[in-house]
Amino acid sequence: MLKQRIITALVLLPLAMALLFYPGLEVFSLILIPIFVIIGWEWSRLLQTNMIIKSLFIAFVIASLCGTFYWLNQREFFDYPVIPTNWTEIHPFKLLIVSIMAWVVAFVLILLYPKVGRVWLRGPWVRALFGLVFLVSAWLAVVLIRSTDIVQDHYYGGWLLLLMFVVIWGADVGAYAFGKTMGKRKLAPVVSPNKTWEGAMGGLITATVLSTIAAFFIGLSFSLAWFVLLALVLVVVSVIGDLFESMLKRQAGIKDSSQILPGHGGLLDRLDSTLSVAPFFIVALLIFKHGLSLNL
Repeated sequence: MLKQRIITALVLLPLAMALLFYPGLEVFSLILIPIFVIIGWEWSRLLQTNMIIKSLFIAFVIASLCGTFYWLNQREFFDYPVIPTNWTEIHPFKLLIVSIMAWVVAFVLILLYPKVGRVWLRGPWVRALFGLVFLVSAWLAVVLIRSTDIVQDHYYGGWLLLLMFVVIWGADVGAYAFGKTMGKRKLAPVVSPNKTWEGAMGGLITATVLSTIAAFFIGLSFSLAWFVLLALVLVVVSVIGDLFESMLKRQAGIKDSSQILPGHGGLLDRLDSTLSVAPFFIVALLIFKHGLSLNL
């Protein structure tokens, strides 16, 4: 299993790096669509329902992503990725806020599982709605992060995405290492029995240190002190994303979302934290860049 995981990671890493930096924004966005379609198919396995509902859900995700892409393209987003003065009033930002609110609800369901969470998640449509919001907003968030200052520097958004993944990967690696060596107290025994508080704290420390070092070399438009605070928040959000998928898999009675990645499970299993972290990260970047005046 470990050998498979290493081989798969070595194959995917250069492909992921090329995707982050090489293509233009419009091509990058188009490439992301089939990736998120696969994640949508994997999410449909968590619905515990028949194939017709699954197919409808996948088609809905595809239509939503393509519709969002088309709308952004019509507004010349890909030629002029500049947030207007009233940036809090544009539709993409509002979708990100809806996503953040949905993640807050997801966190509450994790805390209340299984007593209340199991009731809320009993029907497939609630889980389908969560998936739709999370997938579309994460796709949009990743595109917006990649578009950051792209006119001035084509690669800057790619570095920001890499920085986001350093936070997520650092949290995963740190949690695994500290959890294996020192883990005793269960973090969420009902949702994910293998996760411990020691592992979570180890992930928090590892991700914050590694991402702060990476941020120093990348160079940010705001201070490293603010980034350290942001990194701490993003690590917590990444854990929530991981736990929420674990909760849905436990509800559905499956171990992995699919077997598309040998040794790793499915794309959803590897990118569950990205779904939660990306909207928070881009909203933080927008706030740091444009201020705290949120006229919603």
